[in-house]
Amino acid sequence: MTTNINRPIITYENIALFQSDGPAHSAASNSGDGLSFLPLVQSIDFSVDISRTNFGALGTKDFINQSSTNAPDVRFSVNTIESFGSLFSGLCSGGVVRDDLNIDRNFYAIIGSKRGFDVSGESLSGRDVLSFGNCFLNDISISQSINGLINSSYNYVGSNLQAQQLEQTANLFSGDSPSIDLTGNQSQNVKTLFSGMNNYYSNEIGAVIPYYSTNITISGSNSVGNFLIKSDSIQSFDLNLPINRKTIYSLGKKYPVARKALFPSEASFNFSNRVSNFEVNGDRANLKDFLNSDESYTINISGKDNAKNDFNFQISDAKLTSQSYNSSIGSDIVADLGFSFELNKFSKVQS
Repeated sequence: MTTNINRPIITYENIALFQSDGPAHSAASNSGDGLSFLPLVQSIDFSVDISRTNFGALGTKDFINQSSTNAPDVRFSVNTIESFGSLFSGLCSGGVVRDDLNIDRNFYAIIGSKRGFDVSGESLSGRDVLSFGNCFLNDISISQSINGLINSSYNYVGSNLQAQQLEQTANLFSGDSPSIDLTGNQSQNVKTLFSGMNNYYSNEIGAVIPYYSTNITISGSNSVGNFLIKSDSIQSFDLNLPINRKTIYSLGKKYPVARKALFPSEASFNFSNRVSNFEVNGDRANLKDFLNSDESYTINISGKDNAKNDFNFQISDAKLTSQSYNSSIGSDIVADLGFSFELNKFSKVQS
């Protein structure tokens, strides 16, 4: 097969990512102000595993059928510099974890036509689009280390993936919404309508959170610090907020009618800390005494972005689950600690 040397290879500056409001299968969610541009995105990943059932028969060595009996899940991830903005709002509303996490959204990756040119400066007319339908939030992983920004990975599970080209009608740019009417006749019959790119695009550089403005405090119910050490020189942290879901199918439906969030859901917070000294007395100096106390911890993650906007998140009733140490020639002693907590114990402290 010959190579098309004129093929316009898709590169990072050629992709702009949008999300719809929820629910996904709604004309209002996929039109005008219902669509929003996602700034600070570093990468997207997606995959589809198509499972098939193989049938054989007496008298032949061949398969008589290799069918796909269930619609495959679409795995979609957005990796971004964290600003606790529109993506994060899919988990929290009003400072607490949403009461209803059974809300799906659509995502649209609009692809520019010219290699080496920003898609932000192009018209949407005739643009190719990869769209992801009925995406339910599955997991958020947030991390930061010394000299780094806060980075997050938002992982979704969806029901549909579609490639298409936008068409222009007057000042609007239209295409098919990738969403499926999951609880109805499972048809795909909603259109999406974009306004011009300049109505959406922003880079939001002021929302970037530098490492030196992030502050983490960990305190026990009866003490400051943790077993054996004080957490006073944290080098990095990793916060994982999973949403356990149960996929629900129904007779007469090929696609799942719901992906129900289940509780309780165990979340985790891990951090690495340089050790300055060890506790030599009290309950935190003896493992037996420490375990008997069964201490609970409060973890605060706070700071400011470059625009001086504050954020302050609190984890309540966290339990210490692991602690490990490493010391080698030419390096400091480093302790890695892990905590677990229930997802609903994560909240935003209102100022």
